[in-house]
Amino acid sequence: MAQMAKSMIEVEIKVSADKIFQAIKATSRSVPKLSPGKILSVEEQVGDDTKNWTLSISKIKQTNSPLITTIPISNSLYHSNMMWVLFADGKVEKMKERVEIDEENKSMTVFVFDGDVMENYSSFKCNLQIIPKLHGRSIARWSWEYEKLNSDSPAPNKYMDFAVYLTRDIESNLLKT
Repeated sequence: MAQMAKSMIEVEIKVSADKIFQAIKATSRSVPKLSPGKILSVEEQVGDDTKNWTLSISKIKQTNSPLITTIPISNSLYHSNMMWVLFADGKVEKMKERVEIDEENKSMTVFVFDGDVMENYSSFKCNLQIIPKLHGRSIARWSWEYEKLNSDSPAPNKYMDFAVYLTRDIESNLLKT
C-alpha cells in the first residue's frame, strides 16, 4: 500500500500578498491572461456552503476575450469546481479539481479528482498560501500531499515546476500593471 507523501516549495515574489492573491483567486478571469503559455483554458462552477447557486464560465482561451463576471461571496471560505487545460512538462494536460479558498489566510486548496494527474496518483492535493512580507513583497508557499498509485509513479516535480513558472509569470504580468 502506498503512503501519503508531501512536497513544498516557496517562491519569493515582488508583488504584495493582496494583489497576487486576488489575481490567483480570480482564476477563471485573470490567470489565463496572466499566464497564457501555461494555462490554455479554464471552466469554472462556483458555489458556497450557504446557497445553492452556480456560475458557469465558458472556456477561456488566450485568443479570446475572457468573460468578466463578479462572483458574489458571502463568507471567506468558498469553493468552486474547475476544469483546467494546461501545458506542463512539454505536453497538454487536463485536470478537474475542487478549489477551496480561504480569504482570511490568503490560501487556496486544490483537490484534484480527475484528469491526467490521476494517472499516477490515487489522491492529489495542492495548497497555495500567500504570505505577506515587507516592502510590498510576499512569498507563495506551494505544498502538495499525494498518494502514488504504485512505486513507479513519479513525484509531482513537473507540477512543482509548473507552479514556480505560473507564479513567476503572474508576478511578471502584475508588475507591468
